Amino acid sequence: MIRHITEKDIPVILGWYNWYIANSTATFETEQLSPEVFSQRVSDITRSYPWLVLEEDGILKGYAYLSQFNPRSAYIWTADAAVYVDPAQKGRGCGRKLMEALCASAKQNGYKKIVSIVTQGNTASERLHESCGFAKAAEFDRFGWKSGMWLGVTYYVKNLSDVYESSPALPENKEYRESE
Repeated sequence: MIRHITEKDIPVILGWYNWYIANSTATFETEQLSPEVFSQRVSDITRSYPWLVLEEDGILKGYAYLSQFNPRSAYIWTADAAVYVDPAQKGRGCGRKLMEALCASAKQNGYKKIVSIVTQGNTASERLHESCGFAKAAEFDRFGWKSGMWLGVTYYVKNLSDVYESSPALPENKEYRESE
């Protein structure tokens, strides 16, 4: 079952995320997060965006969320996507279920595009994005330093709509405001 995150999910998914920070290049964060910092991040994001978890037989398997792509107001119809799976569940289709649900939620809420940044060489994530209809939009070599090496990133983009109104409705839970 895919559902919205609850406070009781936070310790489990923080454990996974800290595992990814310490053991992978899937995230460019380099310092593990405290429960307080991660809880605040969840709270900040869920004020405006969906944060979903995959639970099967009472066991969490992964999570996915949308967040702000860019703070400038013109980007309000574009969201950034992130998907993380319990490291013990990788390769079992959990990421795909989450990504499909996240894209459906984004489309239902009025977003036009989703952007996702994938570390170059993360073939599992590249395959996931491509199988869910994302296309490579830009590649940047040696963009971040982690794990003793320079790493590139690929921006993947998914179009959620072919309709571009002259006065589009704001995505759900959004207010128009000028940003710096």
